[in-house]
Amino acid sequence: MITQREREMRRRRNPNLNGSAVALAVFLASIAAVGAAICPYDFESAARIIPAGCAANATAPATGCCWYVFASFLYAAIRHANRTGAAFLPEPTARACTTALSDRLVRRGLVPSVILSGDRCNLAGDPVKFAAGSRPCQFRRLSDLISAVDLSNATRYCARAPFDLTRDQPACVDCQDAVVAATFALFDATRSREIVPCGMAATMGIWASSVPDPARFTSYVLCLVQILENVGNLGAASFVPSPPPSSSHRTTKIAAGSAAVILVLSAAFFLVLCLVRRRRMTGGPDGMTTDMDLTSAIQRPLPTAGLYVFSKAELRRATGGFHVRNLLGEGGAGKVYLGVLPSGQHVAVKRIHRKKKKLGEFYREVEVISKLRHRRLATLVGYCLQPNNHALVYEYMPGGNLAAALRRGQLTWWRRLQIAADVAEGLAYLHQLHDGCVVHRDVKPNNVLLADDGRGKLSDFGVAKVVPPELTHVSTGVKGTRGYVDPEYFADGHVSVAADVYSFGVMLLQVISGSRAVVETPSGGQESIVQAVRGGGGAAGIVDRRLAAEFADCGGSSFEEVFALAARCVMPEKSRRPKMADVLAELRRVLAELESCPRDSPLSVTAAATSPTSAGDPFSSSTF
Repeated sequence: MITQREREMRRRRNPNLNGSAVALAVFLASIAAVGAAICPYDFESAARIIPAGCAANATAPATGCCWYVFASFLYAAIRHANRTGAAFLPEPTARACTTALSDRLVRRGLVPSVILSGDRCNLAGDPVKFAAGSRPCQFRRLSDLISAVDLSNATRYCARAPFDLTRDQPACVDCQDAVVAATFALFDATRSREIVPCGMAATMGIWASSVPDPARFTSYVLCLVQILENVGNLGAASFVPSPPPSSSHRTTKIAAGSAAVILVLSAAFFLVLCLVRRRRMTGGPDGMTTDMDLTSAIQRPLPTAGLYVFSKAELRRATGGFHVRNLLGEGGAGKVYLGVLPSGQHVAVKRIHRKKKKLGEFYREVEVISKLRHRRLATLVGYCLQPNNHALVYEYMPGGNLAAALRRGQLTWWRRLQIAADVAEGLAYLHQLHDGCVVHRDVKPNNVLLADDGRGKLSDFGVAKVVPPELTHVSTGVKGTRGYVDPEYFADGHVSVAADVYSFGVMLLQVISGSRAVVETPSGGQESIVQAVRGGGGAAGIVDRRLAAEFADCGGSSFEEVFALAARCVMPEKSRRPKMADVLAELRRVLAELESCPRDSPLSVTAAATSPTSAGDPFSSSTF
């Protein structure tokens, strides 16, 4: 151990060290000398559970990385139990293991030291919580645990389930139900009502017959933990802490800090069971419950693969406390702020309004866009899912949106067609997915973002709908923006890819005309820009006056060809509209023939939208 004299000598050698830094240095030196030597756990495999994003973006104790830290400790404990038959370790050994894992994570650069020095992520802060015999459920031997309760159901649904439980919702729900039952069976067997140790013991017993690899175990943990994040939206956040950790002000404090993840798992089981019991008690006639269906209330676990789960504290830091100077714009779903992550990456942070309708769109957007990767779709970096704090974090697009660029009028005809072709490429990708096409349902210039090279990307998947491959359409409520909604879809509620084709056709007319989707009439009324197609005037009758010179110099044929294409897209009967793949091919052909037309530089496209105050409301809900 380091003596007081040694501490004083270190402080004199480095007078810039403050008290907390000295304490951290002493802590790390102590665990290096003692912890790793006597801990029997294999942390090499367990460390693989920690995502790379923790080191890049986690800068404060209130972070989503905390529960990854605790999950890695639990994983190491399960592997040790499989090899030796020992469940929970004696208190001195448990203490050594908590400090050894902390040391390894810091020294390998997997988690910043500031994370583990905080109360929430401090594994070593209360190691008795992990020690054998300190609680009724904390068995010394795995055989004693298995003989105390029947875990066969939970083992079948969780340990022997499909590889990735986060991608198989029915399998995930079966696993959740089985673990809830196993945890409460341990309550009865041990006469305990302590959620943390019994939930941890149940998980150990479930994996007693097989050693999972880190990816398999991570999917199991995500299946269970993610359900809590959705349960938090039922208004129970004061009882159940939701990962990433939110506020320190909780009505009920259970094993604060040192058992955060295991608490998350177990508390989720407890709350879910209470809700299930409540449903049974409040059943209606013939056993039908009058409560909200639990599955729909909780919704499905949100995906995390390839995404970073941000805490509110991290997003506040990135956006300067959501300062007005970083406000990029505001739309129907919420306000959008410019943010900078510790890694230097610029992002757009969309804070979602706390409304049931908008929260539903938030879940849908994460579920849909997280599974899609295409160069013409805006990239989702991650999200925040804490009670009363929902946000989507996207790549930052410095060019603003197409609606603002058309208003400013700095886009040449060639650039407008290039952006239209980019959107068509993204839609063609969505419409041709083998597992079921994705209908965006809100294609419009506001939802087309521009990169620094002037290329377009489709964004905002909050009302997107998946049509199964065996169906041509699905029946659903009408979604979209006035002026862009397919009239057949509006009439019968049958959504198909043809709805996106219609909306794209309206946008294509705006690309030609520079006008809004809904325009004023001479008599003071309003009508759709689609009426211009049926007026018989052709492209010359609606072309943007700012493109007049190009219309003359480049020849009007390209304008007329695009106008004719738009007219086919907005046909009243969806059966007469082209496929997006055909639309894309036509636009590319026209572009190839425009070699003599002027091409603006990417800088001219983004120059007016590089600062938050001039971004042109990139998520505005107007009907431009």
